[in-house]
Amino acid sequence: MNVESKESTEGVRNIGAILAIYLLGLLVGGLYVGMVTPVRTVVQAQFGLTGAEGIWMINIYTLFYAALIPVIGKLADRRGRKLVFIGCVVVFCVGAALCGLSAYFGGFALLLAGRVVQAVGACGMIPVANAELGTTMPPDKRGMALGMAAAITGMANVLGAAAGSAILGAFGAENWSMLFFVCLPFGLLLALASVKFLPNRKAESRGKLDYAGSFFFVVTILLLLYALRSIDFLNVVESFSSLHVWLPIVGAIVGVAVFFQIEKRASDPVFHLEYLHVRPIVITMVVSFFVGCIIISMTLIPEYAEEVMGNPVGSGGFYVLAIGVTSMFGAPMGGRFIDKFGVKPVMTFGLVTAAVGYLFLALAVTPNPTNIGLIAGLMIVGLGMGFAMGAPTNYMILENTDASDSASAIATVTFVRQIGTTLAPAIFVGFMANGAHAVLGSLNGYGVMLICIAAFALAGALLMVFYSPRSR
Repeated sequence: MNVESKESTEGVRNIGAILAIYLLGLLVGGLYVGMVTPVRTVVQAQFGLTGAEGIWMINIYTLFYAALIPVIGKLADRRGRKLVFIGCVVVFCVGAALCGLSAYFGGFALLLAGRVVQAVGACGMIPVANAELGTTMPPDKRGMALGMAAAITGMANVLGAAAGSAILGAFGAENWSMLFFVCLPFGLLLALASVKFLPNRKAESRGKLDYAGSFFFVVTILLLLYALRSIDFLNVVESFSSLHVWLPIVGAIVGVAVFFQIEKRASDPVFHLEYLHVRPIVITMVVSFFVGCIIISMTLIPEYAEEVMGNPVGSGGFYVLAIGVTSMFGAPMGGRFIDKFGVKPVMTFGLVTAAVGYLFLALAVTPNPTNIGLIAGLMIVGLGMGFAMGAPTNYMILENTDASDSASAIATVTFVRQIGTTLAPAIFVGFMANGAHAVLGSLNGYGVMLICIAAFALAGALLMVFYSPRSR
């Protein structure tokens, strides 16, 4: 029996353990996106920071996560997903330890360094887990597995802030370092279980790794995302007069030109330029962008709920649970429907349902707010997001790319989705800044923001009309 057959047999035999390991990896990696939100103000107070400075403990994580994820995904395909997954778990835990230790020495600089290290670990754990679940499971169970992965990821995104608040409540705000230390035993358990149970799949080498392309890709994306975070999309012209916007954009344009020239000559490019010439892959990436825009809108729901209901600041987070409950049921249900009916109707249903929920919130709840109406609208949104937020786009990219590139393909879609999560908040917050002021007829800023989110969802649904899998 050759090595590949042996690993395949072991994968089938240990399918339950493999599923549990990767789902735990998704949970741990996903929680730390939102878990740090409650501790930000505490950290700012301890280190004497302004809000604009403190927000970088979140921004720096998302920037490096987005920039590095395609590179780590490619590395996993070439060096072995098991090895990279275990390495990323260890790296993630090292980053968490650095963040925790910053409370005692090293200060905010060490905290930011730890968050960068955490991002490096997370951007390997998440795409490898999704790629392995999509290729290890039998074809008729692939949608269900990816649906479970999407449910776990969605749950982590929704419950991250609540988990962070619970840890601070248990240990005290002055012991905020425990927020990072608590993941260490779970990381150790995850690494040991991975060594024992995970098969190590990798593609045959197609040439040396694309080091130059990887470097220019990371630098270019960091510059681009930094610029996007600095743009006020309601005052674009004024924004471009800022050195923080136009200088990194110029650098990104130069970086893109150099990157494309490198990729044309690379034997195994970090980004497959041919993806841009394959219609179903392009549709998958654009839809993934819109999904990212919708997902990030959840972070603004607490403020919206507090404003329209007139509730105290800090109480709006409980309304997000309405999204979480229905999305947690919708994600695995959507995965099962993908196995039965295909990805196109499931994704279209999810996006249209999310749009209906946001339109209901904009047109019915915002002008006449009630708790019942608000919760009902959020539950409709959650159901739609459960069907659309992760499994379908991962399924779509896997059915249009080679199995040997599955981790890097998943990473590419995740990267595009991350672009959406980076760009959209600047647009949404611009509308929210108008608050109760009329922006469009009788609609205030919050209502227009919700319509904008619904428009993103409907645009994605319209694109799905033109989607069909790539001919093999």
